[in-house]
Amino acid sequence: MTEKRPPSKRTTRQTNPPEQEIQAGDQSIAVGGSVTDSAIIHGQTIVLAERFWRDLKPALAPETLREATAAYLAYLTDRHYYLSLKGMGVADRVPLRLKLLDLYVPLKARMELPEGDTWKRDLSLAGRDITDHEQEVLHFGDPIPLLDVLKRHSGVIVLGDPGAGKTTFVKYLALRLARGEGKKVGLDDYLPILLPLAAFANALQSRDIPLDDFIAEYFEGIGANLPVSDMLAEALKAGRTLILLDGLDEVRDLNMRNTVVERVMDFYAFHRRQGNKFVLTSRVVGYRAVRPSAEDLVECTIVDFEDDEIEEFIAQWTKALEKQVQGNTAIATADAETEHRELLDAINHNPGVRQLASTPLLLTILALMKRQGVSLPERRVQLYDQYVNTLLSTWNRARSLSGRAPGRDIDEIQTVRILAPLALWMHEISPGVGLVGREDMRRKLEELFLERGDSSPHQAARQFMMDVREHAALLLERGPGEYGFIHLTFEEYLAAVALALMGQGDSKPIIETLSNHVGEQAWREVTLLTIGYLGIRQQLPKIAGEVVEALVNEKPGPAGEAVVLAGDAVLDTWPGGVPIQSRDKVTQALTETMHDGSIRPELRRHAGLLLGRLGWRPVDLDRFAEVPAGEFQAGVKKEAREIPYMYFIARYPVTNIQFARFVKEDGYQTREYWSDLGWEWRTGKYDTRTLQDVERDWLEHRPLAKRNVPYYWHNIELSNPIVPVVGVCFFEAEAYCNWMAKKIVAVPEGYVIRLPLDGEWERASRGTDGREYPWGEGFDKTAANTWESEATGSGLGGTTAVCTFPQGTSPVGAWDMSGNVWEWTSTWYDDDKKYRIVRGGSWIGYQWFARSSFCNWSIPLMFNDDLGFRIVIAPKDN
Repeated sequence: MTEKRPPSKRTTRQTNPPEQEIQAGDQSIAVGGSVTDSAIIHGQTIVLAERFWRDLKPALAPETLREATAAYLAYLTDRHYYLSLKGMGVADRVPLRLKLLDLYVPLKARMELPEGDTWKRDLSLAGRDITDHEQEVLHFGDPIPLLDVLKRHSGVIVLGDPGAGKTTFVKYLALRLARGEGKKVGLDDYLPILLPLAAFANALQSRDIPLDDFIAEYFEGIGANLPVSDMLAEALKAGRTLILLDGLDEVRDLNMRNTVVERVMDFYAFHRRQGNKFVLTSRVVGYRAVRPSAEDLVECTIVDFEDDEIEEFIAQWTKALEKQVQGNTAIATADAETEHRELLDAINHNPGVRQLASTPLLLTILALMKRQGVSLPERRVQLYDQYVNTLLSTWNRARSLSGRAPGRDIDEIQTVRILAPLALWMHEISPGVGLVGREDMRRKLEELFLERGDSSPHQAARQFMMDVREHAALLLERGPGEYGFIHLTFEEYLAAVALALMGQGDSKPIIETLSNHVGEQAWREVTLLTIGYLGIRQQLPKIAGEVVEALVNEKPGPAGEAVVLAGDAVLDTWPGGVPIQSRDKVTQALTETMHDGSIRPELRRHAGLLLGRLGWRPVDLDRFAEVPAGEFQAGVKKEAREIPYMYFIARYPVTNIQFARFVKEDGYQTREYWSDLGWEWRTGKYDTRTLQDVERDWLEHRPLAKRNVPYYWHNIELSNPIVPVVGVCFFEAEAYCNWMAKKIVAVPEGYVIRLPLDGEWERASRGTDGREYPWGEGFDKTAANTWESEATGSGLGGTTAVCTFPQGTSPVGAWDMSGNVWEWTSTWYDDDKKYRIVRGGSWIGYQWFARSSFCNWSIPLMFNDDLGFRIVIAPKDN
């Protein structure tokens, strides 16, 4: 096991002192007292302006030049210091001022163009795998850091999808350089010149103006009476600028786009010789028509975030957000860690959410909506609705550096009214693939416009394809003659919208369509989103309830599939998305499915996990089974052994919801519940002992900060309320028993609550007749959770609800004594008292280990994800 270290905490500033003093040196500034960010920035620009011109011989007077440079750098820093959240359509409860440098995650790119308007992508990007043949034909290069490309070349054209981070990248470069942090991006002291190409195009419409002159005009006036324009011209002449030209795709007219590219290439050819560097950004759409070529000018296309980059963004986002709201406090740090964990769970628990989180823009919207209280991934229909609205409307209007809409506005409602049935048609003819031919799509669009009564469906279809491709970038050319949505998730969501709208308040056509596809993986998410859209977005819980009830009543498709699908839909929409009676009917059907041995084991497991998350609990969860005194046949040889007293064993292993009471009541902080050794472990004193390597290893993998809850307490599946608690060492199980002793008052005299002895556990598991398993002889895969419980022998993938297998109950009525999780006993395995006996096998063990006679061992420090415990009420002295 390995574990990541938490990021170190750094104090960036103090607050509220009355005095402030800044002293500038050669490389930095010294701050006396406490100052605002703007004061620090001002001090930095003075230092940088001095340093920038030190070895140069400009024509302007040195003092005037330094003042103009300082004013310009301060302008850039003030302009781009905070991350812009405009156009995302999500407002936070407090105005957010998040520093761009605190949040920026470095981008990677491939040194090539995609075959179509965007990459042919795998599931992490758009929903379908790239075949081996396609991988071979496309010759995809390995992604490399975008900053490395810039270091190696004079000019870089950065291409990417909407929201891929192109504009944020150039702002990041400008800000780093304006702060004198060029070494962090490999550029030393370059002066950044950042401007939108759409503004240059607007100027070209009125007159033929060289880019040099436009730069001078664009920045004229930002430095009061200082000659900023002349200063920039001097920097260009000296070869010390980084020219950042953003948004070629925002120049909508093709002829004008050609003109802009020609002027930029003239500018590049002249100024590159002096050592200036260049970055130009554009969407892939429309770029090929004006594709330039020049010496040492390279193209690269941004690739999506991978898991590491998503996690880095979320860590930085949550830390910055909580710091702004609560200050640099311990509470802010703890809340940031909680928010970080919940965001990652929301992303990783649903493939559709994970696909879209790979785009920086959509990941930012997800983080904003999660902060607003939207339950994710369950309420992802709200997230997708916001995504589509953003790409069709607000982002298109707000993303431009020039502050002007880069193209014509799109009627969002009418666009969705066409996109939704188009997406449904695409999903019906090509489920899970997401690609259709250009001509097939054009004909379908004509059909849709004809149905809507458009007077010129051919022209309307042509204009629609152009608008959605160029202005919203939702529907793109994904290869020669092939169109598809930029992400398969958008196709699934819009197909669901079409189905919901199809009903017009009547659930029958929706039920009929969805029932025909139960059991088809490509339709699963569409079904869940349809029900979610009905119940949440359209606020028609009665109709949504009718759909889920039809699924559990009619049970279309393979056995168990429809019920589990209905359960997922209720979980996604609860509370409020379906009536309570619909939820109760689905819960009952899930219970029956979980217990039914004829249902596929993985569906039984899924049903149990759903029940736990929907709030269902076994009525006898806290009850014990009586075990009479007497002889039983023990061990493999079935030798007679006697237990001379009656005792009581818990019907189930201790579940997460039961252990949560111990955690909530400060069980980890209360000394009286812990043995001496256990308290040493809990407080870290145990770590100072002379230990064997195996003991030291387990301690190092669970530092003191992780000994206040079970190790897997925050794992979304392992922490399900009705699965066994895992990730607990022997000392934690022992402390729980001592805490429980304070809670149960009806304990017979002379009896205590403790972990079972080895013999007590075996007697309760196999009865008195020495049976091999709790249910009898021979392994029964319908009765336990082991590797062999799944048809291919690869296991069920995790723990199951403790009440999943009625087929596996023991003769005394105890559940889960074979498989699922190993269970601690209080018996030592060896005379040296280094190992405790554990019993029962687990979900990642063979059936052989799940036999009632099998005896395993563990050091008390172990806390595996397949190790739990159950308790007994038994005599104190034994």
